[in-house]
Amino acid sequence: MVSEVSGYFNEPFLKKDRVFYRKYQKNIINKCKGRNSLIVLPTGLGKTIIGVLLIGKTLEKYPESKIIILAPTRPLVSQHKASCEEFLDINCDSITSFTGKISPEKRIFHFKNSKIIVSTPQVIKNDIERGRYDLKHVSLIIFDEAHRTRGNYAYCFISSEYINTCQDPLILGLTASPGKSYLRIQQLCNNLFIENVLFKTYEDKDVQQYIFDIDTYLEFVDLPIEVIELSAIWYNLFEKLLQYFIEKKLIPPSKRYYSKSDFLGISRDLTLSLKYENGYIPELSEEEYQSALYFQSPRIIDVVNEGSLNIQSIYSFCSSFISLLHGKDLLESQNITLFLTFLEKLEYKSDQEILSAKRIVNSEHYKFIKNNILQNKIDDYAHPKIEKLFSIVSEELENHLSTKIIIFTQYREMAELLKEKFKNRFGTQLNVEKFIGQASKINDLGFSQDHQIEIIKQFKEGAIDVLIATSVAEEGLDIPNVDAIIFYEPVPSEIRLIQRRGRTGRHSPGRCYLLVARETIDVPFYKAADRKESAMHWVLSHIKELDLCKIADREEICFKKEQTLVSELDLIKNYRERREKEKELLADRSIEEIISELDSFVQSKEFQLFKDSGVTFYSDVLRLDEANLKRSILKLKGNQKEKNKKMTERKMYLNKNVKTLIKIAETYNEDGKMSLSEFKELAQEEEIIEKKYYTHFNQACRLGYLKRVADEVHFVMGYD
Repeated sequence: MVSEVSGYFNEPFLKKDRVFYRKYQKNIINKCKGRNSLIVLPTGLGKTIIGVLLIGKTLEKYPESKIIILAPTRPLVSQHKASCEEFLDINCDSITSFTGKISPEKRIFHFKNSKIIVSTPQVIKNDIERGRYDLKHVSLIIFDEAHRTRGNYAYCFISSEYINTCQDPLILGLTASPGKSYLRIQQLCNNLFIENVLFKTYEDKDVQQYIFDIDTYLEFVDLPIEVIELSAIWYNLFEKLLQYFIEKKLIPPSKRYYSKSDFLGISRDLTLSLKYENGYIPELSEEEYQSALYFQSPRIIDVVNEGSLNIQSIYSFCSSFISLLHGKDLLESQNITLFLTFLEKLEYKSDQEILSAKRIVNSEHYKFIKNNILQNKIDDYAHPKIEKLFSIVSEELENHLSTKIIIFTQYREMAELLKEKFKNRFGTQLNVEKFIGQASKINDLGFSQDHQIEIIKQFKEGAIDVLIATSVAEEGLDIPNVDAIIFYEPVPSEIRLIQRRGRTGRHSPGRCYLLVARETIDVPFYKAADRKESAMHWVLSHIKELDLCKIADREEICFKKEQTLVSELDLIKNYRERREKEKELLADRSIEEIISELDSFVQSKEFQLFKDSGVTFYSDVLRLDEANLKRSILKLKGNQKEKNKKMTERKMYLNKNVKTLIKIAETYNEDGKMSLSEFKELAQEEEIIEKKYYTHFNQACRLGYLKRVADEVHFVMGYD
């Protein structure tokens, strides 16, 4: 139970009697001053307020400075801007928000004339790369949902640029779930140059008086006999095809449980091994290569070579196995309707002569299911989770007088189905709405960010009682007094579990329900997330095990006495000149990256090995110094002007889904490459699947933004 706490934070740059005083927040702020900090707090303990308090402290020290708040989505940007306006005692005109929809000219103008800038990270990254402004006078950057700071995500670039630009940088990372392992958390700390990690749990004495209990319930259901029979026939086809892999010794016959990860691992191992043996990834040592494999003993590539197996057949069979296991999961953990839709997609792919789908569709098992089993009443195959869901919601309404409930489901189709089921069952008793991402599907348009913001507003104000949401609602929603959270299916990720569960218990006791179908994928998924969350807590409880940064060369930020304001008219007048300058700056950055990579290569063992073997390098012959190298690269870039002009014209007609696929490749590539299987998984998370995936991926490749090489996706260029 929460006890009444009197008092407010009444400090410079905070509005009077607006921010309630909490001692643990004050203690955290005191430890954050002057040190890059990662704050790990369960949802509901006021990460946003801590950010606001640190903004006030930083402006006390540097009143002339600017502060940047980064958030991964536009709705979150809007929420942070609203929080700043609500709590900070500064002119609202000096608080601005950036998104990609605001023109560069306006962004330059507002950055120079604003005190606080709230933005999505990609916008800031693009502007910095093009020299539109710099971070010299930024006294604090807040990275919300800091667990995203990995790979090529824009947070990594911005943090590095900030540390190298500002004389007295201060970073604050905010998250409820930094990662499942020591390695993941260490990488996060490295990427944000973290000097200080502060971790609180609901069990800590100084926070107990401010929190509400969240009761978690596992709600088990048993599958009806009809679904069990259908699943058994479907899985029998999987077992029959699996004999190919067992006979070829590609997978052990003694495994009790086969998952999609097994076959994704085989595909990944083959791709990695082929690249390694052909010399495409020289940065890996034998030991590093071995540890990166999914199947380490025996290696898949060794089995393939010993048996002279057809590699393309192995890839094709892996795809069939993944499809069969995915269909089984849909049937057992979702509903028959999603399974039927999946069968339609398989038939379409089969008609397109895709062998992995054709192998399934032409099987006797598939024909038997279509011609016999599915001729019965479809209602007999309805999933018992749906009735259990209705029962839980009814109990919430009657016994707990709940007014706000969020139901999380993995699939958009399931969200639409549940919305219709709720309307049929509860009629006008409940106002139900779905909350989905922006990507559009056939006969199912995605929600624009403006639409998403409007739905959140209606839910907040009570116009919507039940929100049926996909993963897009996991992070950062500022929705007070959510009475209950219901997982239609468990998720295997500790980050997603924590984010979803944290939607309730913020201002009153809450309840979290997880629907689990016995003897299905639901059970290992729940156990996996629980295990990962426990591992995360252990790492955070042993902070001394982390190797944190030490930034010793901080100096006071120097501000020029005379700062001239830039007018929008000046920016428009100098538009063409500025764009030309931006191109030069981008070219310089590219050159610096190339030179840096060359420098690293010259220091590598591989370079020395080539030299010892008598290999002569181009630079040895021409004595190519840095200045000559720059001239050569700029000349090359000049020859590409016409080609780039044509590419720019093409950009105007890019479909939203094509842009999403390009952005996936740009964000998650490593050295310009990523595995096709990982790319497909990330596309699936954006609801770009099956026919839509192949259509838009092919278009991105045809236009030259992406390139498929064997089982890899190569990032060629961005569309911005």
